This record gives sequence, structure tokens and C-alpha cells, in this order.
Amino acid sequence: MAKEHDLRRFGTILLLGVAAGAAARYYIEARAREATTTTTTQMIDWEQARSIALRVSQWEQAPIPDRAFRREQYIRLVKQSEPLIAAYLGVELPAPVNRVYVFDRREWLEANFVSFKQLFRPIEEIYERNGGAQGGLALLLGGVNSKLLGSQIGVLLGYLARRVLGQYDLSLLSPDPDIRGSLYYVEPNISQVQSGLGVNDEEYRLWIALHETTHVFEFEAYPWVRDYFNSLLQQYFDLLSTQLESLGSSLISLANRVAQSLNTGTHWIEAVLTPEQRVIFEQLQALMSIVEGYGNHVMNAVGRQMLPNFDQIEQRMAQRQQNRTIFEQIFNRITGLDLKMAQYQQGEAFVNAVVEARGIAFAARVWEGVAFLPTMDEIREPQRWIERVEGME
Repeated sequence: MAKEHDLRRFGTILLLGVAAGAAARYYIEARAREATTTTTTQMIDWEQARSIALRVSQWEQAPIPDRAFRREQYIRLVKQSEPLIAAYLGVELPAPVNRVYVFDRREWLEANFVSFKQLFRPIEEIYERNGGAQGGLALLLGGVNSKLLGSQIGVLLGYLARRVLGQYDLSLLSPDPDIRGSLYYVEPNISQVQSGLGVNDEEYRLWIALHETTHVFEFEAYPWVRDYFNSLLQQYFDLLSTQLESLGSSLISLANRVAQSLNTGTHWIEAVLTPEQRVIFEQLQALMSIVEGYGNHVMNAVGRQMLPNFDQIEQRMAQRQQNRTIFEQIFNRITGLDLKMAQYQQGEAFVNAVVEARGIAFAARVWEGVAFLPTMDEIREPQRWIERVEGME
């Protein structure tokens, strides 16, 4: 009986993780500086999450001794990147990037905690509708109390705070449709990696700035992408709400699918999805793969032309990724971060293949509208997308 209870609890945690995995890893943020109120909930202890995240992040050990210099540097590098990317892609931004922030780990956490609160709000509303701590959903959650859930989220964000280098906050789910995104650079992590790799200070930061600034182009030069992303998330949460509202058998079935995935090699995130959720999840995966892969392609294509030590940076970053510890590999698997890394690789391989076959102007057609976005199958087989798009002419 204890084993069955633990399995049910594990499945429930994973269900919450799917929401984070499918959305928040690609920056579902509401700006921390613009938040004026917080919502108290019995489901997740956000103070517990924040406390643990700060401890895990070890932010006190990673200050920014030269903050003013670094802020000026990143503003300059972003400004330097904009015309280079515009020339390569053949598209202009509607307005220059003017929201550039240099963060330490604590500041990055504070910004992203607002994001996670907004991400989990639909689930918490279901919890509240079912009687909160005294309702049926709470009984199904068993031992997963608010502090435990807060701890789970805190560990995840604390771990990310020690690893993230740059982030484009695209302000998804913001009530203000006109709000522009922001660029975050977590300088202590960038400095640590740059020093450890032994690469040039300025070149390494420009290399990162090229990738993050490309994200600005993807979402601001093509505003429909943000709307599409939002619509997919709303559809996902609607399906998740239906699944959780049914209570009982759905969570037990979910836990059973997770257990079966351990024997089949299926990723647990894919295993917990219903057929309807899987359709949306694959659409999100395809969009994320293109967003990240396109960013990598531009970073490499433009960076190779202007960075004298480009090959050294690429080689040493690749070595760093290959030398992940067993703990990192397990953690990435549990949290779904390995899917994000796969997105970088698959998306970049797709863009590289299309550019080689038809040129960058043809590859840029992915941004012409939803119909031009590749499916995951087409990302794995770029020629299929090329033939489909050519048939649309």
C-alpha cells in the first residue's frame, strides 16, 4: 500500500512538472518588477520555494563585482548584434532593444518566481475550486503538501539559477499584450563558465548576446509567434484543467503511465500526457525547437564571421556539455531539461539543413505564419518541410 501511495504521489508531482516543462522552461514570465500583489495559496508554499531556491543557488557566493561595467558591456553587445542579425535574416526589429538587465542569481530567481506563480495559477485555481486543503484533489495528492511542492519547485529553480547564462523574457501570459520582452544576463554564471573555458571575455559574451538577441527578432519582428505560443499554452491548461477536474482515476492512470515509461524508454513527460495533450505538447516542442535552433544557427553563422576565436568557443562549450556529471544527467532527465537540450540540437540541425539546401531566405519562411512552422516529424526530416513549403507557392 505504501508503494502505491508513493507512486501516486510521484505521478502527481510529475503532472505539475509537465506544466513547467511544457511552458516555463521557455520563459513564461511576468516581470517581477511590475508585480504589485501576490496570491496566497494552500497548494504551494512559495516562501518555502523561494527559501530553498536561494539556498540551492548559492547566490551569496556569486556576486557581480563590476556590475556597472558589465551592464554597459551587454547593452553595447546587444546594440552591436542587432544590425548583424537584421542583415543576416533580412528583417528589422520594430524598435531597438532597450530592456537589458544584468542579474545575479538571486535577481534572476526573483524575476522567475513571478513567472512560476503565474504558470501554476491555473492548477491552483482547480485546487481551490475543489475545496483547497480539505477537498478531493488534496486527498489525491496525499503526502504532497504545500511545503513539499514548494521544495520541489525551489530545487528546480535553484539549480537553474546556477546554470542559466542568458534569457529572453518574452512576457507570455502577460495581461498587457503590448509589453515588450527583456534580456537577462546572469553575469556570475557567464563569468564562471568563461573563466573555466579560458576563452576571450568580450567574444564569449558577444557569442551569447547573438543567441539571445535572435530571440528578440523571432518574437518581436514576427508578433504572431507570441500569440500562437500563448494560444498553445491556453489550450494545454484547458486540457489539464479537465483532466484534474475529473480527479480520481485520471491521476492513478497518469502514475501508471509513468511507471510503464520507465520500462519502455519513453520520456516521462511524454508518458504522462493524454492523447489530446500530446498533440499540443508536440506543437510546443516543434515551436521551441525552431526558436532555439534558429537562435543557435544565427549565433554560429554570424559569430563565425566576426569572432576570431569562434572555433575555440564552440569546441570548449561542446566539451563542457559532454562532461556533465551523473547527477546532472539524472536531474536533467527528471525535470525534462534534457528535452530542452534536445530541442537545441534538433532545431539547429533542421535550420542548418534547410539553409544548406535552399539558403537562409527560404529557412526564414518558418516565420511567415503557423502553416509554415514545421512539425516535429519535419524537423527530424527537413526535406519533408522543404517539399511542403515549395508546394505552397
